Amino acid sequence: MVSWGAQPQRSDRSNMRDNYKYSQAAQSIAGHINNDLTEFSENYDPFAPPVGMDMGGHDTYLMGPKAVMLDTFVVDLLHVDTSAQTFRLKLLLNMDWEDDGTIQPEVKAKRNLGRTAINMGSSNMSLTSGTSSGMDAYVRAASSDGASSSHQSGDTYRTGKYVLKREFREDPLATTWNPEIVLVNAIADEDPIDAGSKLHCVQMLSGRPVISRSILYQPECRCEFTFSNFPFDETDLVVKFSSNKWTSEQVNFLWSNRLSSLSNNNGNGNGNYNGRVSMAMGGRRKSYSLEKSCDASAIGGVGLSEFEIVKVRVETDEKDVNSMQRYDNAEGAFSQAHLIIRVRRDPYSYLLRVASVAELLMFLEVLSFLTDVDDVSDRFSISGTIFLAMVSLYGPMADALPKVSVVTRVDKWHLYNFWLLFASNVENLMAFMLRNMTDKKVMEFSEILLAILYLYLVVGNLLWFITPLYEREEYTRLVVWFEDTADLYRETFWRGMDRAMPWRRRGGRRDANGEAGKTKTFSVAGKTILSSIRVGKGRIMKKKANEKKSGAAAIKEMKKCSLEAE
Repeated sequence: MVSWGAQPQRSDRSNMRDNYKYSQAAQSIAGHINNDLTEFSENYDPFAPPVGMDMGGHDTYLMGPKAVMLDTFVVDLLHVDTSAQTFRLKLLLNMDWEDDGTIQPEVKAKRNLGRTAINMGSSNMSLTSGTSSGMDAYVRAASSDGASSSHQSGDTYRTGKYVLKREFREDPLATTWNPEIVLVNAIADEDPIDAGSKLHCVQMLSGRPVISRSILYQPECRCEFTFSNFPFDETDLVVKFSSNKWTSEQVNFLWSNRLSSLSNNNGNGNGNYNGRVSMAMGGRRKSYSLEKSCDASAIGGVGLSEFEIVKVRVETDEKDVNSMQRYDNAEGAFSQAHLIIRVRRDPYSYLLRVASVAELLMFLEVLSFLTDVDDVSDRFSISGTIFLAMVSLYGPMADALPKVSVVTRVDKWHLYNFWLLFASNVENLMAFMLRNMTDKKVMEFSEILLAILYLYLVVGNLLWFITPLYEREEYTRLVVWFEDTADLYRETFWRGMDRAMPWRRRGGRRDANGEAGKTKTFSVAGKTILSSIRVGKGRIMKKKANEKKSGAAAIKEMKKCSLEAE
């Protein structure tokens, strides 16, 4: 009998694969954290002074600028306005820096038979759940002496964590140093969302205590868009972080090694892909790298159908804001950290609603070539109606783009179609004017040739317009699906032929019982491998034949020399 709580048993291979995946992920995270820790001091210093609100505890001349480690996670891409060149997103920004003077080791009292009082030396310090003065006194004594064993009694123990000192606990934001980070290209002063933020806490980074601040933003930013390849365009949405108080000589913003490594290797990762489809996709889109830097629901956007995130990378820079270089007390350069989110427009909405209808109208223009030459009014009515319909389709597309002097891909496609319609109208007029000067058979034959030429130019313009679709995953999946379907139908056809005509059965086909012959039907990848093997074998056989020829020639030469010597 199977209990309700019983779980299905997994195979050993699945468990081994999961364990290997988890171990690889753990090793990768540990490597990134160790690289981040190189920017900080090696060990916690209990005697270090607090940095202070004016950075008095950090000597920039001896220690250099203070390192602030940044890490971010894109929660969702909410809105992209191409006309105003703005975008709104929700992201989580995490900042880590060291400030040993504001933290101390965490010490707790043991639960010893309900007793809440401990005796340290000559003083009695009550460590109840509601007070912490005795604990603070103990920690100060332990920190000042540097040897916790001489002060720590059997009733207390160190947890291995660190907490803020007592004088900084009530209002850490007002009493401790912070990087004063702002969003440079935000339209307005964006305040963090308190519900999803941790404005000040102490975290352990691979055993190293650091001050951490996690801020949830929902800013609306402005950046430059690219439209030259509309509607197949890709653009970089840039979020710029900087400080409005500390210069680059005082604070240096650094991205975590996790994000930096993704940017250096162009987002390559060991993703979990499925079958030949993902293998054929190549390096176009790496979902494994994306899920490290943005939410899975943000890939494509929740409530966002026009753009999808294809890559996230980071950069660091310095911006010189020295009061227009007019005054002697110039502020100098400020360190900046750029989060660059590459998004790609989904073109299928435009292709279905505008491009497909426009292309059908262009094909319909062929009827004007097949209309009687004498009926010039019918010809012009067809061409004129199609021309007006194309203009009405071009208007909504032009309104969706900002009023900038950029010739997009769809503009070139539409202008070429308009030029073909104009040439068709000119041909209608010329045919009407030359109808009495040319033989009727010659005129009909020339009209058919011109119609074929028109269709050739229209199809060529369409293929040029949709060329960027060949670089998308959907095209690769479609090609692989057609190849698999063709292989399936081919195999089904030959099986039917073998069953219907057994005397035509070949060794490479399967018989009625499903037994395989001497050879098997290969997939597309197998055929490619097989062809390469055949080519390699052919080269080897050719090389052996050449060696035999050279050997035979050498033997003949030796015999000739021996005869001459005799």
